[in-house]
Amino acid sequence: MRKVIAAELRDSWSAWLGVCLGFVMTGFGLTLAALVVQSSLGARELIPEMESDAYTIIGGSNLLLCVVVGLSVVGAATSLVLDSRRGAVARLGLAGATPGGVVGSQLCQLAAVAVASAVVADLLAIAALRPALDYLQAERGADSAGIAVPAVVEPATLVAVNLLWVAVVLVGGLRQARRASRIPPVEALRQSQGAEPTRTRSVARWVRVVLALLIVLGLFAIVPVLAANRGRETFTQIMQLNLFGLVVVGWLLAELMPSVVRPLTAAWTGLLPATVAPQWWLARATVLARAQRLTRSVTPVMFTCGLAFGVLGLPATYNAIFAANGVDVELEHVGAETFLVNLGMPLAIAMCGSVGSLFMMSKQRTAELALLGIAGATPGQRTRAATAEAVIVTGTAALLGLVMVGVSFAHLAYATPAAGFGFALAVPVLPFLVALLVTGGITIATTVGPTLAGRRLPEPRVIARLVAE
Repeated sequence: MRKVIAAELRDSWSAWLGVCLGFVMTGFGLTLAALVVQSSLGARELIPEMESDAYTIIGGSNLLLCVVVGLSVVGAATSLVLDSRRGAVARLGLAGATPGGVVGSQLCQLAAVAVASAVVADLLAIAALRPALDYLQAERGADSAGIAVPAVVEPATLVAVNLLWVAVVLVGGLRQARRASRIPPVEALRQSQGAEPTRTRSVARWVRVVLALLIVLGLFAIVPVLAANRGRETFTQIMQLNLFGLVVVGWLLAELMPSVVRPLTAAWTGLLPATVAPQWWLARATVLARAQRLTRSVTPVMFTCGLAFGVLGLPATYNAIFAANGVDVELEHVGAETFLVNLGMPLAIAMCGSVGSLFMMSKQRTAELALLGIAGATPGQRTRAATAEAVIVTGTAALLGLVMVGVSFAHLAYATPAAGFGFALAVPVLPFLVALLVTGGITIATTVGPTLAGRRLPEPRVIARLVAE
């Protein structure tokens, strides 16, 4: 079995390389957050206790949010890799591998990728720890004290975080490995040639949906408790719950994605008449025919859009609340920089995950464009079709991202009176559009760019290469 796993790793390294960016960024976020917590705890005798506690809370919240976002990103990336290697999975089954052996092979590949990414992530986190601590102190205005928080790197902490990271990867990929092991070998061979896998109902997924929904409802249910125990820190507690709720709503939508992404995409993309943009409707038909690929494409982009909207929209609304209630000017210095401390790392994970996932699907997309070429499409028409697909992915993700930040606004409107304030909403439309354009530009570049190299090859060769895998 070890020889089989080693051979699988040799054959699959290029597939895993396509998604390793998201893996490394997730491991980096977990390790850096843990090192910040450790350094802040070690500095309790050097800096004010309140500052030490603040850094500990920031590091701990980043650790939790990175786990939530990382699980969704890793699950989508792993599913893409396994789907791209259905032929290899089929050959394992035909060679006599049991379902347990297939699961074990895939999990060993996951563990190897997790360990390799953890090593790179550790090196990056150690290098970034000192700048991160300096940034935290500067952002909180504590750098004027002239006492820098010592950077503490304990090997035991690195080992513990790496074990957590491997567990996150294995949990995120276990469902996909089990799904691959249940596919009959002949059916897997047929699907490896491009058919959309049959979607099965997952009890575990609906359990996660219920759990995420209960957490979201709990964030609203706890507001009367905060109102009954109102104090100076009540609004700070509301802000912390609000940030956490933004990510949890994203998790909820990620779990609901297989059920909502296709009808949502079909609804809004159908608004443009077919006679206006034929390439648009061709791209629309492609993404709707491959609903599972659409799901895995939209999930990380949705997190990117939703977190970006949160970083921009929530501080603007907090400032509007402060201004409307005449809060002391010292509390009004709340901006995107402040929120990047809490949401910057999950946002980076989502962005890297979206780039990796879209890059991972480039071979299949290149083969589809080659089919268009055989049917008579010009290179320009193929480029426009791929661009339209990227726009569709971005549009669906942006709509779901607006749902994420919209629920956060609703929670804030409900919870603000608990702190004795009146609610005031501020939606920075122009920054939202800029964030959407940047995300769309990255998505288009990652979708269209890798397909350009395939134009130098004959179309039948491009298609044959995909089928052979």
